[in-house]
Amino acid sequence: MSLRCYFSQLLRSRLSAHSNTYKNSVRHATYKASPFAEDIEPTVKYEVSKNPEEWKYVERALPLTIVPQPIRKESYPSGWKPQTEDVKKLPYLVQRTKNHMIPVYLQISQRGVRRHTFVRKIQGDINLLEQELKEFLQKESFQPIRSQVNELTGIIRINGDHVNAIKYFLEKKNL
Repeated sequence: MSLRCYFSQLLRSRLSAHSNTYKNSVRHATYKASPFAEDIEPTVKYEVSKNPEEWKYVERALPLTIVPQPIRKESYPSGWKPQTEDVKKLPYLVQRTKNHMIPVYLQISQRGVRRHTFVRKIQGDINLLEQELKEFLQKESFQPIRSQVNELTGIIRINGDHVNAIKYFLEKKNL
């Protein structure tokens, strides 16, 4: 007996042993040929309540639809600082995000080789802010700082990863 015949005979014997499982599985060509799905009774029993006292407990579990205003304190354990009111005296303003964070972001492209830092939500004299940022960052860098200002959208793009330095600069300015 050849090896090929032996394996085919072995396969037939195993298929015949499992023939009961293959008879139960039926493949339908389309969803139209398949039998209709039956409605399953809900396994969880529940009751609808219109009591406002009980609804208070449900509202506590729901997520907030708006971000609440931060509570003013002298210092915060995380090191976060709210935007001060004296920013209106400066010729420019970096508005906080809806979560009260400083809008400075890092974009990494070309498989991690190219890095750009973006400062967004700038209002006022954007060119003055860019000059001050360049002067501040030039102290730490060996190469000249290259940047691009988009006055229409209020964005400054700076080549390199300067996120922490720019956030530090803006926090010192109380922006």
